[in-house]
Amino acid sequence: MSSDDGLDTARFGRLLLLIGGVTAVSLLTSARVLPNDLFSIAVVAIGSIAVVTAIIGFLIAAGATYDDQMAASGR
Repeated sequence: MSSDDGLDTARFGRLLLLIGGVTAVSLLTSARVLPNDLFSIAVVAIGSIAVVTAIIGFLIAAGATYDDQMAASGR
């Protein structure tokens, strides 16, 4: 479901929900398995991956919206 004059919020919202869930499970698993020194490194690594994935998801949603708008305008 894409809005006519904005970002594909449904796609972006689902992606953020998925990223949040995977990040939470990864952090909880790392907290139980890794020692404190490695856990702090894992938090930074997992967080960095989550942020990069969210940025890529935003760009994909923005690209889909752009394509829809160009198709609607006949270009």
